[in-house]
Amino acid sequence: MNMITFKEILDKEGIIFSFSGTISQSILSTIAETIEKELLTAGISFTLIQNIFAVFTEQMQNMMSYSHERIPLGDNAFESPGVCVVGYDKSVGHYYVCSANIVCIEDEPALREKLDKIIDMDKAELRQYYKELRRSGEKKHERGAGLGFLEMAKRSAFPMQYSMVHLENSRIFFEIKVYI
Repeated sequence: MNMITFKEILDKEGIIFSFSGTISQSILSTIAETIEKELLTAGISFTLIQNIFAVFTEQMQNMMSYSHERIPLGDNAFESPGVCVVGYDKSVGHYYVCSANIVCIEDEPALREKLDKIIDMDKAELRQYYKELRRSGEKKHERGAGLGFLEMAKRSAFPMQYSMVHLENSRIFFEIKVYI
């Protein structure tokens, strides 16, 4: 890898933070602190920082919880490999958080259903659906209830974007991008 080329790609994409590796709760906490300091230094409003931070945390939590390659650490703790970036897209004038990791092919239909439903909702519908799910307790403790996706969508400036690329051995490379 040529580092100058890598740096040029980071600059071109407006990436202000990138992470590739195994994520755990302790690493997440450290990274979140670093991102928060970086954004505060850049003079970004506290509300915007909170939204970026919330989306980043949701994406990293999803990575730790639902990765096909997650490694149990005990006491209901996991670490999982993945990639996450925070950047600023000059062409649309918004920050974004994008993450990717490997998921099981069996998770594809449920993921697509949840994301497609949420992507088609406007802000009022998102708030209403979120309230309904919280009140009903439906899927409250079920793995993959979708509340994290709803939380990201509520904070998103545009509909979330996602892709799923089929890999060998019944795995999918799942990527999600949220503009804030």
